[in-house]
Amino acid sequence: MLRSIEPGAPDFEAFVAALQAAKLPVEDLLFEPFRYFCMDEIAWGGFSVERDGLMRSVVVKREARGRGFGARMIGALLERARQQGVERLWLLTTDAAPFFERLGWTLAERSSAPAAIAASRQFSGLCPASAMLMVRAL
Repeated sequence: MLRSIEPGAPDFEAFVAALQAAKLPVEDLLFEPFRYFCMDEIAWGGFSVERDGLMRSVVVKREARGRGFGARMIGALLERARQQGVERLWLLTTDAAPFFERLGWTLAERSSAPAAIAASRQFSGLCPASAMLMVRAL
């Protein structure tokens, strides 16, 4: 079950720890307008609520990987974003493009990113320039 989490709450701290364990950035968690969620204390992630939203660091506990939690989390986030009025979700990845492609995401040229996505900390500095931009219509 997907549930909302807030900075400062124990579930949010578990999210931060999981991101750090996966060597994913945490510097922008409180500075960008993201909504964050937890699924069964095993998977976390978030997105910005805009017409073109940015998906933020979906992560699964290391010991639970390979059991479908990531795909379920992505599906739940997509549905929640659709309910919030997001029309397209964008993401940046350095090593998970094949996983996201299997879930219906497509590669996009970085130059095609909407202004709000290009201005995000993830796009403009936290993720390396080699990170692939992907998009999925909702």
